[in-house]
Amino acid sequence: MSDEARVRMSLEITSGNLNYRSYPTDYNTDVTGQKGPTPGAITVTVYGEDVSFSELVSPGLCMLTNQDDTETVDYGIHDPESDKFYPLGEIRAGEKYLLRFSEDMGSEYPGAGTGTGTSGPKTNAFRLRSRTGDCIVLVEAFEV
Repeated sequence: MSDEARVRMSLEITSGNLNYRSYPTDYNTDVTGQKGPTPGAITVTVYGEDVSFSELVSPGLCMLTNQDDTETVDYGIHDPESDKFYPLGEIRAGEKYLLRFSEDMGSEYPGAGTGTGTSGPKTNAFRLRSRTGDCIVLVEAFEV
C-alpha cells in the first residue's frame, strides 16, 4: 500500500509590514507500520527526558504538542556517552509540530575516520528539555 497518511499545512504571518500567507497544501505519504501513536504524554524537566519509541520498530511521523501555558521546550539529540544534548528546535507554549524521523535516528555515528555510515549500537536518543520548569509534552509517533 501507499499514501496511508495525509499531511495538511499552511503558514500565515502578519507582523508590522510583513504580510505572508502560504497556500494551504497537503500531501500523502507512506506509513507501512501499524503501531502508534506512542509514547503519549511525557513530563519534561530542565534536565531533559529521552523519548522512548520502544513500541515501534522504526519511528517515522511524529506530532509534538507542548501542553504547557508558559514553558518552552527544546528538542534534539542526546548522546549518552558524552552526556551532551544537541538542540535542534523549540516548541513554545501551546505549539504543535510535525516531524519525520530519519531512518538513522538512534544510531551511533563514528567520531573519527571517513565515511558517513552508522556503526555500533543504537545509543543516541531523541530528547526533550524544558527551559525553566516541568511541563507536559504529548508525543505521538507512528511506525514508518
